Amino acid sequence: MNYQFIRDVAGSPIAELEMGCETFSRWFSEEIGTDQNKIDQVLVAIVQLQNKQIRQFELRGKEINLSMDADEVEVRSTDLDYAEPEELPEGTELYDQESMAGCGLEDFTRVLKAWNDFVA
Repeated sequence: MNYQFIRDVAGSPIAELEMGCETFSRWFSEEIGTDQNKIDQVLVAIVQLQNKQIRQFELRGKEINLSMDADEVEVRSTDLDYAEPEELPEGTELYDQESMAGCGLEDFTRVLKAWNDFVA
């Protein structure tokens, strides 16, 4: 997973991840930002998953939820929870490329640690 961290004109950290990982960009930038408690909570959960102390972990956010298990990490916009596809016209598909993304736990851990270093 390729990434770049920058700061906007106000000095706020922004994560820019490769195409297909836009939801991770938003999760890092908007959901956890510089909140060290949330970052630490996720880092502790990663260790617990790797040591098989827990089977999965979820962190609910304002707009994006994080789900992890021992192999995969997924971020998903809370907007998807409210979509009701049965009310859409037949043949209509929802565009969700920027509303959810997934990756392996190892890749996510590497990016999270780099983000932690960047915002510290």
